[in-house]
Amino acid sequence: MTSFDEAILPPELKLFKILLPFLPPDAQKILAVFLKWTELIGTVRYYEQHPPTQCNPDVQSLLKCLKDILPPEELSQMEQFMDIFENMDQYREMFESFSAFDMPGQKEGDL
Repeated sequence: MTSFDEAILPPELKLFKILLPFLPPDAQKILAVFLKWTELIGTVRYYEQHPPTQCNPDVQSLLKCLKDILPPEELSQMEQFMDIFENMDQYREMFESFSAFDMPGQKEGDL
């Protein structure tokens, strides 16, 4: 459960969510719809009291949020991908500096 879920759900509804799979199928359907409706109302109320703000989109904060959600292998791939993007400017500068050197015997425009 995310911190947002914690903020919008009262404790008794958290209990109902835990008990949901143990109820008869017809009761599960009714309770599941009731829970989702209650979450929607809670979400609307939450944003009425707490205007939305945007978190700083830095890589470490994002990975910290994803840590509890993603499986370890996907988290590892995400970290590698984020590292590549984080270092993109350094790679660009490195390749630009390599292209600044003229190869002996090579004319401009030749590959």
